Amino acid sequence: MPRLRRILAGAVVATALVGAIVYGGLRFADSVNHDLAAPPPAPSPSDTWLPAPYGTLSPAQYHYGKAVAHGAAGDVVAYTPRHQPHGVLTVPFTITNHGSKPYDYEIAVLLSGATASGVPQSARISSDGLLPPNATMSTEINFESGDDVPVQDIDVRITDVEKRGTSDNPS
Repeated sequence: MPRLRRILAGAVVATALVGAIVYGGLRFADSVNHDLAAPPPAPSPSDTWLPAPYGTLSPAQYHYGKAVAHGAAGDVVAYTPRHQPHGVLTVPFTITNHGSKPYDYEIAVLLSGATASGVPQSARISSDGLLPPNATMSTEINFESGDDVPVQDIDVRITDVEKRGTSDNPS
């Protein structure tokens, strides 16, 4: 009797192994067939096309408050700075491409009155790639600031905007 149990147990294990191998082989073949029948993957974004969410909101929909500086004929707008913890001052921006082709934006900003020393601080931000026509994106710059400085006493100036299109960029 013990020998019969071992034989039956071995047969059950062997049947289970064969079933698993056959099932695994069928699943593998099905996945290969599915991969071969699937359309090619979508192209990745290039430097002339950006996926959503660019352009999904108008500048007013970001709710940054009052505009305090403008540049590039209104394409770049800086808004009222906001104090953050640990002496950080955040200046939000929107960049809207009002042009007829994609542009890359590089923006220089000067901030005055944010620290007790009164030394102006400068920084640069960019659109991180080409912004499609009629699209808007938001970005921000962080500066060092004293929490005791009222934001209305802080002067934000956009000192330079470089706007480059696809024909201006080397390929």
